[in-house]
Amino acid sequence: MKKIIIVVEGSTEEQFVRRVICNDFILRGVYVDAQQWVTNRKLGSTGGGKSFDLIENHLRRLIKHYQHDSNVFISTMIDLYAFPRQGNTVYDEHVDNCRCGKEKAILLQQKMEDRLACRKFIPYVQLYEFEALLLSKPDEFLNFYTTNQQEIQTLKAEINGMMPEEINDTPDGAPSKRIIRHIPAHKKQKTTAGVITAECIGLPHLRATCPHFNKWITALEAL
Repeated sequence: MKKIIIVVEGSTEEQFVRRVICNDFILRGVYVDAQQWVTNRKLGSTGGGKSFDLIENHLRRLIKHYQHDSNVFISTMIDLYAFPRQGNTVYDEHVDNCRCGKEKAILLQQKMEDRLACRKFIPYVQLYEFEALLLSKPDEFLNFYTTNQQEIQTLKAEINGMMPEEINDTPDGAPSKRIIRHIPAHKKQKTTAGVITAECIGLPHLRATCPHFNKWITALEAL
């Protein structure tokens, strides 16, 4: 059986991969798993951090470990919003000068691919963050926030006509900031509510409404 390991930033993305993406791929005979990158090996700390070195080091260890296993592939799910810019980062002035978020994400993916130079590696940068996927169908928040119908309708009105992957990365306009502004409880319920909402939306709808995300899933399917 083929295996895809997706390196992610935090527990929300980890659970999303395991509960939404994995279920679809297992029917194809492909096992998909997620792991947070290591931030402190001595303390066993994982996830987050502002240095790209943490991501790169984790990826290089995985590539080395599985270099002789033709059935194992490695990917990432990293938010463009607050992409790590410290350390030997791939986020440079060329990325900064891109006209839009999609161009930035594609260029970052290319730079990561060039840096690691491994056929097993399929990088992915999320536009602009995980919560953009949830804004593809905000009504599904009602499955968790059953008494927040008015707030969810207001959120829908705010993003009306916007493509989920185009909802921006400004401090007030990022997907997560918009959700929390209307549903403050979501700040502490990101993993539970976010993943449940993504499950209710379903992978087919996420792919249909988020073309950059769909291109990544299609590339993984091609393996």
